[in-house]
Amino acid sequence: MQMHSFQPTDLEYFIEICRLGSISQAAIHLGVSQPALSKAIRRLEQIAGARLLDRTARGISPTEMGCILVQRASLILHELDATRSVLQEMSGVRTGSVSMGVPPTLNHGFIPDVVELAVQQRPKLHFRVSEGLFQSLLPQLQLGKLDFIISSPTSLEALATDLQCEPLGSNLFVACVGANHPLTQLNNISDESLQQYGWVLVPPPGVLRDQLDHLFRQRGLQPLEPQVETSSTMLSKALITRQNLIGFLPLEVFAAEEQAGIIQRLDVPWLHWRRELALVLRRSRALTPAAEYMVNLIRHQAAARLERPAQPH
Repeated sequence: MQMHSFQPTDLEYFIEICRLGSISQAAIHLGVSQPALSKAIRRLEQIAGARLLDRTARGISPTEMGCILVQRASLILHELDATRSVLQEMSGVRTGSVSMGVPPTLNHGFIPDVVELAVQQRPKLHFRVSEGLFQSLLPQLQLGKLDFIISSPTSLEALATDLQCEPLGSNLFVACVGANHPLTQLNNISDESLQQYGWVLVPPPGVLRDQLDHLFRQRGLQPLEPQVETSSTMLSKALITRQNLIGFLPLEVFAAEEQAGIIQRLDVPWLHWRRELALVLRRSRALTPAAEYMVNLIRHQAAARLERPAQPH
Protein backbone atom coordinates (compact mmCIF):
# COMPACT_ATOMS: atom_id res chain seq x y z
CA MET A 1 0.00 0.00 0.00
CA GLN A 2 1.36 3.44 -0.92
CA MET A 3 1.71 5.78 2.03
CA HIS A 4 0.81 9.41 1.48
CA SER A 5 2.49 12.26 3.31
CA PHE A 6 2.26 16.02 3.30
CA GLN A 7 4.38 19.01 4.21
CA PRO A 8 3.43 21.81 6.64
CA THR A 9 3.31 24.12 3.63
CA ASP A 10 0.40 22.03 2.30
CA LEU A 11 -1.60 23.11 5.33
CA GLU A 12 -0.57 26.74 4.88
CA TYR A 13 -1.66 26.59 1.23
CA PHE A 14 -4.98 24.99 2.15
CA ILE A 15 -5.79 27.63 4.79
CA GLU A 16 -4.96 30.45 2.38
CA ILE A 17 -7.10 28.96 -0.41
CA CYS A 18 -10.05 28.69 2.00
CA ARG A 19 -9.49 32.23 3.25
CA LEU A 20 -9.42 33.78 -0.23
CA GLY A 21 -11.87 31.38 -1.89
CA SER A 22 -9.65 31.10 -4.95
CA ILE A 23 -6.61 29.04 -5.96
CA SER A 24 -5.44 31.74 -8.36
CA GLN A 25 -5.66 34.48 -5.71
CA ALA A 26 -3.92 32.26 -3.17
CA ALA A 27 -1.14 31.57 -5.68
CA ILE A 28 -0.58 35.31 -6.17
CA HIS A 29 -0.66 36.01 -2.43
CA LEU A 30 1.68 33.13 -1.58
CA GLY A 31 3.99 33.63 -4.53
CA VAL A 32 3.72 30.02 -5.77
CA SER A 33 2.29 28.45 -8.91
CA GLN A 34 -1.29 27.24 -9.19
CA PRO A 35 -0.15 23.67 -10.07
CA ALA A 36 1.84 23.58 -6.81
CA LEU A 37 -1.29 24.50 -4.86
CA SER A 38 -3.37 21.93 -6.73
CA LYS A 39 -0.84 19.22 -5.93
CA ALA A 40 -0.92 20.19 -2.24
CA ILE A 41 -4.71 19.88 -2.19
CA ARG A 42 -4.56 16.48 -3.92
CA ARG A 43 -2.08 15.21 -1.31
CA LEU A 44 -4.36 16.32 1.52
CA GLU A 45 -7.45 14.82 -0.12
CA GLN A 46 -5.64 11.51 -0.69
CA ILE A 47 -4.81 11.35 3.01
CA ALA A 48 -8.34 12.37 4.03
CA GLY A 49 -9.92 10.00 1.52
CA ALA A 50 -12.52 12.65 0.81
CA ARG A 51 -13.06 15.93 -1.02
CA LEU A 52 -11.93 18.93 1.02
CA LEU A 53 -13.01 21.77 -1.29
CA ASP A 54 -16.22 22.58 -3.11
CA ARG A 55 -15.89 24.48 -6.39
CA THR A 56 -18.84 26.66 -7.40
CA ALA A 57 -19.46 29.64 -9.65
CA ARG A 58 -18.86 31.90 -6.66
CA GLY A 59 -15.47 30.42 -5.86
CA ILE A 60 -13.98 27.77 -3.61
CA SER A 61 -15.16 26.90 -0.11
CA PRO A 62 -14.20 24.10 2.28
CA THR A 63 -16.42 21.05 2.67
CA GLU A 64 -17.52 19.98 6.14
CA MET A 65 -14.33 17.94 6.47
CA GLY A 66 -12.38 20.83 5.00
CA CYS A 67 -13.68 23.14 7.75
CA ILE A 68 -12.41 20.70 10.36
CA LEU A 69 -9.03 20.61 8.62
CA VAL A 70 -8.80 24.41 8.65
CA GLN A 71 -9.21 24.43 12.43
CA ARG A 72 -6.80 21.54 13.00
CA ALA A 73 -4.26 22.92 10.54
CA SER A 74 -4.22 26.26 12.36
CA LEU A 75 -3.43 24.48 15.62
CA ILE A 76 -0.75 22.29 14.00
CA LEU A 77 1.03 25.25 12.40
CA HIS A 78 0.90 27.19 15.64
CA GLU A 79 2.41 24.26 17.54
CA LEU A 80 5.19 24.02 14.95
CA ASP A 81 5.96 27.70 15.51
CA ALA A 82 5.85 27.13 19.26
CA THR A 83 8.27 24.20 18.99
CA ARG A 84 10.62 26.32 16.90
CA SER A 85 10.50 29.04 19.58
CA VAL A 86 11.26 26.49 22.33
CA LEU A 87 14.30 25.17 20.46
CA GLN A 88 15.57 28.68 19.80
CA GLU A 89 15.09 29.61 23.44
CA MET A 90 16.95 26.50 24.60
CA SER A 91 19.82 27.29 22.25
CA GLY A 92 20.21 30.72 23.82
CA VAL A 93 18.96 32.73 20.85
CA ARG A 94 16.25 34.32 23.06
CA THR A 95 13.96 35.01 20.14
CA GLY A 96 10.51 33.75 19.17
CA SER A 97 7.09 35.26 18.59
CA VAL A 98 4.26 36.35 20.85
CA SER A 99 0.64 36.72 19.73
CA MET A 100 -1.66 38.55 22.11
CA GLY A 101 -5.13 40.04 22.08
CA VAL A 102 -5.77 43.29 23.95
CA PRO A 103 -8.63 45.78 24.40
CA PRO A 104 -8.36 49.13 22.56
CA THR A 105 -8.09 51.02 25.84
CA LEU A 106 -4.71 49.45 26.71
CA ASN A 107 -3.10 50.43 23.42
CA HIS A 108 -2.64 54.06 24.45
CA GLY A 109 -0.02 53.51 27.11
CA PHE A 110 0.22 50.16 28.83
CA ILE A 111 0.81 47.83 25.87
CA PRO A 112 3.19 50.16 23.94
CA ASP A 113 5.26 50.60 27.09
CA VAL A 114 5.36 46.86 27.79
CA VAL A 115 6.36 46.05 24.21
CA GLU A 116 9.06 48.73 24.31
CA LEU A 117 10.47 47.25 27.52
CA ALA A 118 10.37 43.73 26.04
CA VAL A 119 12.22 44.85 22.90
CA GLN A 120 14.90 46.47 25.05
CA GLN A 121 15.43 43.18 26.88
CA ARG A 122 14.97 40.86 23.90
CA PRO A 123 15.57 42.72 20.61
CA LYS A 124 14.86 39.64 18.46
CA LEU A 125 11.40 39.04 19.87
CA HIS A 126 8.55 39.32 17.35
CA PHE A 127 5.05 40.52 18.30
CA ARG A 128 1.58 40.22 16.81
CA VAL A 129 -0.97 42.33 18.67
CA SER A 130 -4.69 41.96 17.84
CA GLU A 131 -7.01 44.66 19.14
CA GLY A 132 -10.59 43.88 20.05
CA LEU A 133 -13.16 43.05 22.68
CA PHE A 134 -13.39 39.67 24.38
CA GLN A 135 -16.05 38.25 22.07
CA SER A 136 -13.94 38.89 18.96
CA LEU A 137 -10.64 37.74 20.49
CA LEU A 138 -11.83 34.49 22.10
CA PRO A 139 -12.17 32.46 18.85
CA GLN A 140 -8.58 33.36 17.93
CA LEU A 141 -7.40 32.18 21.35
CA GLN A 142 -9.32 28.92 21.00
CA LEU A 143 -7.84 28.28 17.55
CA GLY A 144 -4.32 28.85 18.85
CA LYS A 145 -3.80 32.05 16.87
CA LEU A 146 -3.32 33.99 20.10
CA ASP A 147 -1.12 32.96 23.02
CA PHE A 148 -3.20 34.93 25.53
CA ILE A 149 -5.76 37.71 25.91
CA ILE A 150 -5.99 40.69 28.23
CA SER A 151 -9.68 41.49 28.56
CA SER A 152 -12.70 41.77 30.84
CA PRO A 153 -14.75 38.58 30.46
CA THR A 154 -18.06 38.39 32.25
CA SER A 155 -18.42 35.93 35.13
CA LEU A 156 -20.17 33.47 32.80
CA GLU A 157 -17.55 33.83 30.06
CA ALA A 158 -14.77 33.25 32.59
CA LEU A 159 -16.31 29.89 33.54
CA ALA A 160 -15.52 28.30 30.15
CA THR A 161 -13.84 24.97 30.91
CA ASP A 162 -10.69 25.58 28.87
CA LEU A 163 -10.06 29.12 30.07
CA GLN A 164 -7.83 30.25 32.89
CA CYS A 165 -8.56 33.83 33.99
CA GLU A 166 -6.02 35.57 36.22
CA PRO A 167 -6.87 39.03 37.67
CA LEU A 168 -4.38 41.71 36.59
CA GLY A 169 -5.83 44.92 37.97
CA SER A 170 -8.35 47.56 37.01
CA ASN A 171 -8.68 50.94 35.35
CA LEU A 172 -11.16 53.71 36.06
CA PHE A 173 -13.81 54.69 33.48
CA VAL A 174 -15.40 58.15 33.71
CA ALA A 175 -17.66 60.32 31.56
CA CYS A 176 -15.73 62.87 29.50
CA VAL A 177 -16.46 65.67 27.02
CA GLY A 178 -14.69 68.16 24.81
CA ALA A 179 -13.50 71.38 26.40
CA ASN A 180 -16.26 73.41 24.69
CA HIS A 181 -19.14 71.11 25.58
CA PRO A 182 -22.11 72.92 27.25
CA LEU A 183 -21.93 70.58 30.27
CA THR A 184 -18.53 72.02 31.22
CA GLN A 185 -20.28 75.32 32.06
CA LEU A 186 -22.54 73.75 34.69
CA ASN A 187 -21.60 73.64 38.37
CA ASN A 188 -24.05 70.82 39.03
CA ILE A 189 -24.79 68.34 36.26
CA SER A 190 -28.28 66.92 36.62
CA ASP A 191 -29.18 63.35 35.71
CA GLU A 192 -31.56 64.59 33.04
CA SER A 193 -28.95 66.77 31.34
CA LEU A 194 -26.79 63.69 30.72
CA GLN A 195 -29.51 62.33 28.47
CA GLN A 196 -29.98 65.55 26.51
CA TYR A 197 -26.74 65.15 24.57
CA GLY A 198 -25.38 62.48 22.25
CA TRP A 199 -23.04 59.77 23.47
CA VAL A 200 -20.35 57.63 21.86
CA LEU A 201 -20.06 54.19 23.49
CA VAL A 202 -18.75 50.72 22.80
CA PRO A 203 -21.36 48.45 21.20
CA PRO A 204 -23.13 45.69 23.16
CA PRO A 205 -22.83 42.96 24.23
CA GLY A 206 -20.09 43.41 26.76
CA VAL A 207 -19.35 44.11 30.38
CA LEU A 208 -18.80 47.85 29.82
CA ARG A 209 -22.25 48.54 28.36
CA ASP A 210 -23.83 46.24 30.94
CA GLN A 211 -22.22 48.20 33.78
CA LEU A 212 -23.10 51.58 32.29
CA ASP A 213 -26.73 50.52 31.84
CA HIS A 214 -26.70 49.32 35.46
CA LEU A 215 -25.42 52.70 36.69
CA PHE A 216 -28.23 54.54 34.92
CA ARG A 217 -30.90 52.12 36.14
CA GLN A 218 -29.67 52.59 39.71
CA ARG A 219 -30.44 56.30 39.30
CA GLY A 220 -33.92 55.50 37.99
CA LEU A 221 -32.89 56.50 34.45
CA GLN A 222 -33.34 54.70 31.16
CA PRO A 223 -30.17 53.17 29.68
CA LEU A 224 -28.45 55.36 27.13
CA GLU A 225 -29.11 55.13 23.41
CA PRO A 226 -25.80 56.37 22.00
CA GLN A 227 -25.58 58.33 18.79
CA VAL A 228 -22.43 56.42 17.81
CA GLU A 229 -21.30 52.92 18.79
CA THR A 230 -17.66 51.98 18.23
CA SER A 231 -14.91 49.98 19.92
CA SER A 232 -12.29 52.42 18.58
CA THR A 233 -10.95 54.75 21.26
CA MET A 234 -9.33 56.94 18.60
CA LEU A 235 -12.70 57.51 16.90
CA SER A 236 -14.37 58.05 20.27
CA LYS A 237 -11.92 60.80 21.20
CA ALA A 238 -12.30 62.46 17.79
CA LEU A 239 -16.09 62.54 18.13
CA ILE A 240 -15.86 63.82 21.71
CA THR A 241 -13.73 66.79 20.63
CA ARG A 242 -15.32 67.51 17.23
CA GLN A 243 -18.99 66.57 17.62
CA ASN A 244 -19.57 67.41 21.29
CA LEU A 245 -20.48 63.82 22.13
CA ILE A 246 -20.11 62.43 25.65
CA GLY A 247 -17.79 59.47 26.07
CA PHE A 248 -17.16 56.92 28.80
CA LEU A 249 -13.46 56.10 28.74
CA PRO A 250 -10.60 55.07 31.06
CA LEU A 251 -8.59 57.98 32.45
CA GLU A 252 -5.36 56.80 30.82
CA VAL A 253 -6.94 56.83 27.35
CA PHE A 254 -7.47 60.60 27.34
CA ALA A 255 -4.73 61.58 29.82
CA ALA A 256 -2.74 63.47 27.15
CA GLU A 257 -5.84 65.29 25.88
CA GLU A 258 -6.86 66.18 29.43
CA GLN A 259 -3.44 67.61 30.17
CA ALA A 260 -3.64 69.67 26.96
CA GLY A 261 -7.10 70.96 27.92
CA ILE A 262 -8.83 69.33 24.96
CA ILE A 263 -10.93 66.78 26.84
CA GLN A 264 -12.08 66.96 30.44
CA ARG A 265 -13.86 64.54 32.73
CA LEU A 266 -17.34 65.33 34.00
CA ASP A 267 -17.79 65.79 37.73
CA VAL A 268 -20.63 63.30 38.23
CA PRO A 269 -19.95 61.38 41.46
CA TRP A 270 -22.06 58.33 40.60
CA LEU A 271 -20.96 58.00 36.96
CA HIS A 272 -17.76 55.96 37.13
CA TRP A 273 -16.75 52.33 36.97
CA ARG A 274 -13.64 50.30 37.64
CA ARG A 275 -13.10 47.67 34.97
CA GLU A 276 -11.38 44.54 36.18
CA LEU A 277 -8.82 43.28 33.67
CA ALA A 278 -7.84 39.63 33.45
CA LEU A 279 -5.11 37.65 31.77
CA VAL A 280 -6.94 34.92 29.83
CA LEU A 281 -5.08 31.72 28.91
CA ARG A 282 -6.00 28.28 27.61
CA ARG A 283 -5.57 25.54 30.20
CA SER A 284 -4.93 22.87 27.57
CA ARG A 285 -2.00 24.64 25.94
CA ALA A 286 1.38 25.43 27.44
CA LEU A 287 2.94 28.80 26.68
CA THR A 288 6.09 29.02 24.59
CA PRO A 289 9.13 30.47 26.39
CA ALA A 290 8.65 33.75 24.50
CA ALA A 291 4.96 33.98 25.47
CA GLU A 292 5.73 33.00 29.07
CA TYR A 293 8.36 35.75 29.24
CA MET A 294 5.82 38.29 27.96
CA VAL A 295 3.12 37.10 30.37
CA ASN A 296 5.49 37.51 33.33
CA LEU A 297 6.48 40.98 32.12
CA ILE A 298 2.81 41.98 31.84
CA ARG A 299 2.13 40.66 35.36
CA HIS A 300 4.99 42.74 36.74
CA GLN A 301 3.97 45.91 34.90
CA ALA A 302 0.29 45.47 35.82
CA ALA A 303 1.20 45.22 39.50
CA ALA A 304 3.09 48.51 39.24
CA ARG A 305 0.76 50.49 36.99
CA LEU A 306 -2.81 49.24 37.33
CA GLU A 307 -5.09 49.49 40.31
CA ARG A 308 -4.97 46.33 42.40
CA PRO A 309 -7.52 43.71 41.35
CA ALA A 310 -10.70 43.45 43.36
CA GLN A 311 -10.62 40.86 46.13
CA PRO A 312 -13.21 38.07 45.88
CA HIS A 313 -15.98 38.22 48.47
